Amino acid sequence: MKSFFKLQKSKKFSYTPRYYDERKERLDNLKKQYGDDSSKSVEMRMKGKFKRTSGHSVPGLFSNASLRTFLILGVLFLVVYYLLRKYDFIF
Repeated sequence: MKSFFKLQKSKKFSYTPRYYDERKERLDNLKKQYGDDSSKSVEMRMKGKFKRTSGHSVPGLFSNASLRTFLILGVLFLVVYYLLRKYDFIF
């Protein structure tokens, strides 16, 4: 059975992803500049530059986030307890 309208064929999607690694290119340039024999020392210096030193994890019993969570829960508990006592829900 033929139709009166000509249907368009679906368009094919052809995308080839490309990945650009700026760190790798910078390391390659440093290797070319200083020679291949010092590549390990260059990589070690680069790793040291990007190492996190901000101290996100706090050693001890609680981290800052969990301490803040317990503090908020405690304040909410006290507010609810006060409201329940005020309106005689708790004797």
